[in-house]
Amino acid sequence: MDFSKFKTHDWLVVGGGAVVLIFTFLKWWKVDTPFGSYGSNGFDHFFTGIVPWILIVGTAVLTFLAVAGVFKLPATIPSQLIFLAATVLGALLILINFLTSPGIPDGVDRGVGLFLSLIGGIVAAVGGVLGYQASGGDLKDLTDMNKLKGAFDGGSNASDDMPPPPPPPAGDV
Repeated sequence: MDFSKFKTHDWLVVGGGAVVLIFTFLKWWKVDTPFGSYGSNGFDHFFTGIVPWILIVGTAVLTFLAVAGVFKLPATIPSQLIFLAATVLGALLILINFLTSPGIPDGVDRGVGLFLSLIGGIVAAVGGVLGYQASGGDLKDLTDMNKLKGAFDGGSNASDDMPPPPPPPAGDV
């Protein structure tokens, strides 16, 4: 395997995904009692734990396999745009979990898994942004809906490719 093909943004996505992969299994929220420490890991939180895990780890795996040459991503889809959206959304969902408590504020603390998963998510999101920019994307284009739609139809406007409608049939008036 030729690791020289990997660019900095690829390593950021893969590394951030690996951090999220590992530290989602550790405690995200914990309560220390005289009888022991209890808590929840990232998989106990569906929307802000499992969903970002799927988005970030999936993007990391696809990035690694594509750059390593195991498979080629289809040219018809804007993969860097999708990777950008997946990593940023995943990091945002982990941040939401980080900023909210699980419902029992007294004695509940954030665990090391949540801190490190948040860092891994941010690193992957930075890699997603840099990868999008390296592929020729401009972050300002993300505010233009027509350019976003054009990215998914190969850059052409579907209405321009269609022939004009046929004239109405000549008939009885």
